[in-house]
Amino acid sequence: MSGRPLSLIVPADRRYRVLAPELAEKYAELAGGSAADGPALAATVAAAMDQLCPETDSGFHIDLTFRPDANGLIVEIHCEGRSTTVRHLLSAEKR
Repeated sequence: MSGRPLSLIVPADRRYRVLAPELAEKYAELAGGSAADGPALAATVAAAMDQLCPETDSGFHIDLTFRPDANGLIVEIHCEGRSTTVRHLLSAEKR
């Protein structure tokens, strides 16, 4: 996978925010992760989003940037002035 970042903006509403963990799972697979890496990254991203920005229909949105680094993947998450970074090490079996 190239070193170019992938950005996504989703509404904080529960109907749409599920798109981000789904993308995280696919991103891990495309980056060469194992069968366990995709679901693990998806769960971590979902938990980080829930902690950072509660489900709401008030017009909030969540900005995510996915990018590879030397040992795995980084996901930067921003919502209403708050931010967090998720780091996921890819399993060595497929790298």
